[in-house]
Amino acid sequence: MIGHKMRLWIGGWAWLSLSLMLWTAAAESTHNHATQLESATCSICVAAHSASPILSSVQAAPIFAAVGLLLEQDIVAKARIPFADQGIRGPPNV
Repeated sequence: MIGHKMRLWIGGWAWLSLSLMLWTAAAESTHNHATQLESATCSICVAAHSASPILSSVQAAPIFAAVGLLLEQDIVAKARIPFADQGIRGPPNV
């Protein structure tokens, strides 16, 4: 079991980390620049825009080709099972 003091330390670090994360998110989303040049040299803006995905509209055309031909065959079931094929003796003759 973790002691009482250790739990307080872990809880304190958790709250500090959460608080820093929220303050950083607020600072990143509300900061602005007077000129475009300042925005180009801002490390927050550069990092935010470098992680943006690049959209592309290139799509490959589908290729339709015959892979094989299915040949169907009729299946005929045997109506009678010969005893000799099963390896057992038939009924006795009277």
